[in-house]
Amino acid sequence: INCARVTNCGAYHFVEERHEQPHMTENPTFEPQDGSPTIHVNIRTIQNEEDRKKEMERMWREHKAETERAMAKQQQQNNNTNGDEEALYGETTYDLSGVTTYEYDVVECEDYVEDMGAWVRNMPQEIRDANPNFVPS
Repeated sequence: INCARVTNCGAYHFVEERHEQPHMTENPTFEPQDGSPTIHVNIRTIQNEEDRKKEMERMWREHKAETERAMAKQQQQNNNTNGDEEALYGETTYDLSGVTTYEYDVVECEDYVEDMGAWVRNMPQEIRDANPNFVPS
């Protein structure tokens, strides 16, 4: 984030895509040397009891919402038939497994040109608007 090339770098564009973040440029023209940069990928799953609790709450919210949709659909169908209740089926298949996140960070690059604060000065307005006090780490 402190590289003069961050605004136009193909490798950083890749990281932005993985983070599902707005791009600094849609068509970067700078490509780092072959074999560079080094990008660390951190894979995180539920780390502690608080995360586990939040994840269980998310799963139950999804279950409740899907059950309510299925019951409303069943009620509508029963109103249009002779009243015989059928099995309750939801339309959505939802994931009850825990969440795994992936964090991508450029940590080393042969083409690095130091420019302290380059990313902060050039961060996409969408990120600035959504996180006015954002400080990258």
